[in-house]
Amino acid sequence: MRSMALKMLPRFPRLGAGAQVVAVLLVLGLFGALAVEPTRQLIEQRERISGMSSDLNRLERSNGRLEARIKRLNDPDYLEQRAREQVGLIRPGETTYVVMPPRRAASEAGPKVREDPAPVRSVSFIEGFLAFMGL
Repeated sequence: MRSMALKMLPRFPRLGAGAQVVAVLLVLGLFGALAVEPTRQLIEQRERISGMSSDLNRLERSNGRLEARIKRLNDPDYLEQRAREQVGLIRPGETTYVVMPPRRAASEAGPKVREDPAPVRSVSFIEGFLAFMGL
């Protein structure tokens, strides 16, 4: 009975060593091709993460500077100093002095005399036409 069941099964031809190697290489190539896309996505995600990390560090530094500025703006002494510098704020009883910068060396040499430009002679239409024609 057993021999009869074996005879009924289809027999596949045996592959040679070269065909087996080609089949193994095709399967390995298929697995490699399937692994390329996830690997590429992983590399892109790592690059995006590093870019976002640098942006985060930059924003944290900026936030630190802004927090320090907020603390300074809440300090009344700092506000008074800024008001004195920008607006010229003074307290009652104080005297303000404005110091003017020294004049430039060119202006110290003496006032420049403006020369009037030479008077422009009006030209008649005929004279202008003849001059245009080169006559």
